[in-house]
Amino acid sequence: MSLDERWRRIKRAIAKRRLVFSLCFAIFATLVLTGVSLTIYKLGGYYRYDLSRPGYEKERSEISTTPTDVTYDTSSALTKQAVDSFLHDLDIHRNNLEQYNAYNTSGLTDDDLQLTNQAPAPQ
Repeated sequence: MSLDERWRRIKRAIAKRRLVFSLCFAIFATLVLTGVSLTIYKLGGYYRYDLSRPGYEKERSEISTTPTDVTYDTSSALTKQAVDSFLHDLDIHRNNLEQYNAYNTSGLTDDDLQLTNQAPAPQ
């Protein structure tokens, strides 16, 4: 039996069972692509940033949704007033972080959740 005849036999077998071979190929491709993506996920260190995992409460709380971050001038001379301003802001931020606790409900106040009394929408 020649090589050409074997290929024709294989092609006929695939043509008869096209749906089965298509499903097997799709499952195989899915497994290969999933394996590649999990390898990239693990080797790239991206698993460390998966914040949905338990034990990452601290990292989840560090996510800031407000674009009002304070910036400091890095090109001028360092003065006592600039240092005092920075330390004051740091103390405020540290006090806010110390209020959060895994089992403390004080973080659920209206101010923390940014729930304000809003006027009803005009109808």
